[in-house]
Amino acid sequence: DGVGNSLTWSVGALHLRLHDDDPHGPPQTHKEIQDIALVAVENWFHENDGYLGIDSRSQLFQQGRTRMAVHGSTGEMVQLSAQRTFKGLAVKGSRATATIKKGNLINIGLEQWGEIDEDFDVEPSITADEAIEAVADHAGREVIEGKLDCKSELVILSMVKGLQDATTTTTTSTKIPKVKNDFFSKLRGQLPARVGSDAEDEAETEDEAFGSENNKQDSSAVNEYYDYMLVWKVCPVFVGQQQEMMEAYVNAHTSQVYSFVDTVDYFNNARGSVYPTSNDGEGADGSLQADWPMPYMYVGSQTTTTGGNYEGPGSMTATYRGPYVDMVDNCGTDSLTQSGGINWGGSGGTDCTTPGFGGAGNTHSSRSGFYELNKIMEIARSRLPNNSWLQGRLRSNMNINNSCNAYWNGSINFYREGNGCGNTGEIAAIFDHEWGHGMDRYDVTSGIADPSGEGIADLYSALRLNDSCIGRGFYLSRKCSGCISCTGVRDIDYMKKSGSPFTHSNAKSSCGSSVHCIGVVYSEAVWDLYKRHLQSPPYNYDDNTAMEIVTRMTYIGAGNVANWFSLNGTPGSSGCFSNSGYHAYLAADDDDGNLNNGTPHMNAIFTAFNEHQIACPTSYDVKDSGCPNNPNSPPIVIQVISSDAQVTLTWASVNNAVKYEVLRTEGVHQCAQGKVLLGEVSASDQLTWTDTGLQNGREYYYIIVPKGQSDSCYGPSSSCIAAIPSEGPYLMSCPNDSVVFNLKYTTSPNTRQCTIEASSGWSGTVNFACSTSGTFSGVSCTVPSSIYLSGNSALLDLTIAAGTSATEGDGTVTLTATGGGYSTIFSTDVLAGN
Repeated sequence: DGVGNSLTWSVGALHLRLHDDDPHGPPQTHKEIQDIALVAVENWFHENDGYLGIDSRSQLFQQGRTRMAVHGSTGEMVQLSAQRTFKGLAVKGSRATATIKKGNLINIGLEQWGEIDEDFDVEPSITADEAIEAVADHAGREVIEGKLDCKSELVILSMVKGLQDATTTTTTSTKIPKVKNDFFSKLRGQLPARVGSDAEDEAETEDEAFGSENNKQDSSAVNEYYDYMLVWKVCPVFVGQQQEMMEAYVNAHTSQVYSFVDTVDYFNNARGSVYPTSNDGEGADGSLQADWPMPYMYVGSQTTTTGGNYEGPGSMTATYRGPYVDMVDNCGTDSLTQSGGINWGGSGGTDCTTPGFGGAGNTHSSRSGFYELNKIMEIARSRLPNNSWLQGRLRSNMNINNSCNAYWNGSINFYREGNGCGNTGEIAAIFDHEWGHGMDRYDVTSGIADPSGEGIADLYSALRLNDSCIGRGFYLSRKCSGCISCTGVRDIDYMKKSGSPFTHSNAKSSCGSSVHCIGVVYSEAVWDLYKRHLQSPPYNYDDNTAMEIVTRMTYIGAGNVANWFSLNGTPGSSGCFSNSGYHAYLAADDDDGNLNNGTPHMNAIFTAFNEHQIACPTSYDVKDSGCPNNPNSPPIVIQVISSDAQVTLTWASVNNAVKYEVLRTEGVHQCAQGKVLLGEVSASDQLTWTDTGLQNGREYYYIIVPKGQSDSCYGPSSSCIAAIPSEGPYLMSCPNDSVVFNLKYTTSPNTRQCTIEASSGWSGTVNFACSTSGTFSGVSCTVPSSIYLSGNSALLDLTIAAGTSATEGDGTVTLTATGGGYSTIFSTDVLAGN
């Protein structure tokens, strides 16, 4: 088969194939492949010590010091990392690596490998306890005697000569010699036997390959730029220490502290108990739900994410205040100081009842209001990102000592339970409604709409909760006037009342000056558009797609409405003026800038408004048109990867889609409620989206909506996709020091070793991909495609290189690991300069 270095896998469980007549069959498991590869690589190193200029027999492959991973379902790639030792001590940062691909040894590496003098003193001058004392003096903190976060260990530290930086890492690359080694014989029928090397190597003789003394001198992999130091690795615990895990390296002769770091990656969460919709005790959405996230809350100097996450060690203090909402509770002030996360808790009762901590203001109203107001404002910001009012802070006054009301006056205000009414600060729809007045006040028209601003406030609430009952639970023991089941202040679905649309004529005859009554005319019209007309022929949209169409129309269209219809006009044509609600919705729906040729959903809009006598039959010929070659099938989500505080979705393309909208919601209603528009993905881009900042262990729900040539051109949405972020079945850790390339000189690739560790005995394949981005060019990265974990840990080499054509700039390299329904990402900074 020719001379070269390759493995043959036609062997039994722990047997090497040394002869063609070996009776054992091919290995069946990754463990068998790993065992064979280890012996083969070990023998290869032993036979080529002279060429490499190392002593592998004494410094490599010591018991328990070698880690391996087998990649791919057939084991087509094997990676090995052997910790270097010297006189029995680990040499930190120094190791040998090998990569075997489809039977061929394609890469050998020696990292931070310099020559250690034989007389290097491995006997420490100080004890581990004295090293801990040195760290305490260095930190100025008192240690707890006898308590450690790791076992004290004597190690040899690799250091670049002239530097005192223990974290400096470089890699020595060595060309693999063409050697004769029976342990590496050709993998039958798959790849040539030659190890990857330059073509001119073919001319080498066998003697040259094995290397004489001169050859050893020329090709030695030993790097002259390293010094080595004997150090104690110690992990003391200090008085007052919280979740920190401190690690230090101390010179074992001089007591100098070379490294002192907290090794914990901090990630905390603010949460509390919330009433999702009402406090009426009806179903999950009417019952107290524990551990819901407190989004966009100030915790210390930080602001929590949408999932209530924040980073930071030790004890931190939070209040019901953030960049968008400030809760002021008339029961008292609120403040909570905790370590390892903020949990406001929950309790029974109402009004001023608290869990007994967090202050007198830690009430149901403050918790539920803070959550719900932040959620509807997050939805609004995603729809109207340039609205300045949505970027400001809204004051919400809770538990006012009165009953049966709530109001907007620049702030929003909620009353306690009493006189047959529930606490309005514990009912989500009432939060959303009062907030809706603010949205109406600070939209494009900058004023409360006529003839009633109540209808648009109702619509913002109804579209958020997907519930026509406005304020369910407002009445403790009765239903709203004319309502079949709604215990709120009114229902905007006429089929749940009289069975007939509430029209302009009805309003003129029965409402008088009641703005709440008048507003029902147009709020019913828009609800009908959503629930009936768009979900009926010829459209036949599913509920999620219909909701998105109407939500978009409402946030966009309502912004320019000063008067929804002319109350004193003629019923049936009271929407004929230019800025009526009817015309605003047509404008929002238009796809080509020409209303005369119709809009994609003009028939549905006209029918909904006309049934309530607030359309205009004469302004335009009513016809559906536009959106040629529109997508007509729903996207199929082909992958959902839940990882630490994030979810990644990947979907298949849909014919004629120009782009896709990605939307998310959460809570007991799953997809059947208003959603945050996370963003758009062009059909020409990779069809994937990663949603970050989520609460681990909480279920989130997503839909993907294909769009045609205009934002008004909707295809059917995907099915509702559920995902639960979690810390996952494995952990990935990588050195996070920056990578710096000096482009004045030829640069060597920077290889850093990441550890992939299975959690709780998990077994499975982890796939990897890396990418670079930034202002530079010519910087690339490579990483193995996959690793198989079997309840163990494995090492992964991430190599970052600057090519000869690289240009100056800075950026990042990102490593993504996916497997077991989980994904995690590591990023580090890269700088290329002269």
